[in-house]
Amino acid sequence: MNVTKVLNVTEYFNPIDCRSLGVIRTTLAPMEKGEILEVHGNRFQQREITAWTNKFKHPIVKIEDVDGLVKIFIEKGGLK
Repeated sequence: MNVTKVLNVTEYFNPIDCRSLGVIRTTLAPMEKGEILEVHGNRFQQREITAWTNKFKHPIVKIEDVDGLVKIFIEKGGLK
């Protein structure tokens, strides 16, 4: 798997807001369809990010969970 960008969103999220989703959206926007974004977060963020990627048709290629640090590999897709 060829990762285009890596993004750490652990510091952007708290249970009250969803800033990490905005940061992911902003990072994916200029990427080409098919490129891979590696997102680092926690397990709570994983649920939110998975729901968001499903809604906006960005496939999750792989998820790795190592002691609570979650790496989510998102392929740029999108609604057409």
